[in-house]
Amino acid sequence: MIYQTQRQMSSNQSKQCQAHVALIRYPRFNELHQEIQMCQEISTMAGEPQCMSLEGVTGAGKSTLARLYAEAFPRYYTPDGAKIPVFYMETPSPVTVKGMAARMLAELGDPAAHSGPLWSMNDRLIHYIGQVCQVQLVILDDFHHLIDKETNRILEKVSDWLKVLIKETNVPFLVVGIEGKVEQILTANDQLSRLFAAREQLEPFSWDGADKKSLQEFAAFIKYGEKGMGLPLSDEVPRQELLYRLHYATAGVVGNVMNLLRFATFLAQRQGAQQLTLAILTQAFAKRLQKHMAKRLNPFAVAADQAFTPPLPLPPSDPPNSATKRSRRLKARSPTAADVLKTS
Repeated sequence: MIYQTQRQMSSNQSKQCQAHVALIRYPRFNELHQEIQMCQEISTMAGEPQCMSLEGVTGAGKSTLARLYAEAFPRYYTPDGAKIPVFYMETPSPVTVKGMAARMLAELGDPAAHSGPLWSMNDRLIHYIGQVCQVQLVILDDFHHLIDKETNRILEKVSDWLKVLIKETNVPFLVVGIEGKVEQILTANDQLSRLFAAREQLEPFSWDGADKKSLQEFAAFIKYGEKGMGLPLSDEVPRQELLYRLHYATAGVVGNVMNLLRFATFLAQRQGAQQLTLAILTQAFAKRLQKHMAKRLNPFAVAADQAFTPPLPLPPSDPPNSATKRSRRLKARSPTAADVLKTS
C-alpha cells in the first residue's frame, strides 16, 4: 500500500498563520488514476473511444482526481497552435446543446466560439478536438447537470448530441458526477451507455470492525493527513478511539476529513498548540462540519476518558439513495477495531 503526500503552504495577509493544503494520493485514488489512463491508452490502440464514468458523493474527491489527471498532460504550444492532450471542462448549468458546444469551443481556443448556427459550431468543435488541439481524452466534470434540477428530467437532446460528438471525434470521454445521477443519464440512452463500458465509483472510507483492511486504510489516510498538515493528532485519547470519532464526524468522506483537519490546524496555529487536541477538534467540527453533517453529534465533545457511542440507528447525512451506504455500515462499533489497529 503506497501513499504519497504533497504539501503546499501559503501565508495570509497578516502573516500570523499558515494555511495548509494537502493532497493525499491514497490507493483507491491511484487505482482510478490508472483506470483513466488505461481508457486513454486502449482507445489509441483500439482506434475507437473507450469511455468511462466516475461517480461519488459530494466531497469524495472526484473533481480533484479529474483535474489532477488533466494537469499531468498539460497543454503545450506549437507553430500550429495549442495542443491539449487531455481536455478538462466543467459542464455548465443550466446546460443546452448550443451552450455546451460554445463552452467547449471557447475552452479549446476558438475565437468565434459563440458565433454561427449549431451545425457550424459542431463542425468546428470536431475539427478543434481532432485536428487543431489533437485531444486524446475529454473530461466532463459535473456531468449530473444533464439532469434538470426543477423537473428531475434528463436533458435528452444534450445526451444525444454528446453521443454523436464522441462517435464523430473518435475520442474517449470521462464523465464525472454525483453518484447515481451519472448512471441515470447513461442508462436512459442505450447508445450512449454502450460507449461507457467502464463505470467506476470513488467511495468514502468505510469503518467495519470485521474488515481489517478498511480500518488500516482509514488509519493510514489520517496518518498522512497529519504529515500533510504538519501537526499530529492529540494523544490524550487512545488512537483507535480518536480514529473512530474522526470517521463518525466525517462519514469517511475525504473532503470532510480534509476540511476538518485544515481548520483544526488553523485553530491550533492561532492558539500556539503543538497537537490537534479534542478541544480544537470540537471547535473545528462545530465551525466547519456540524451544519453539513446536521444529524451527527459532535464526537469530539465527549470526554477523553469516555468511549464515544453514537445514537442507534445512525441517521444518514445524505439522501436515501446516496453512496454513503458503504460508510453507513459502521452502525455500532465492533469491539475488534482496537485490536486490529493495535496490530496494524
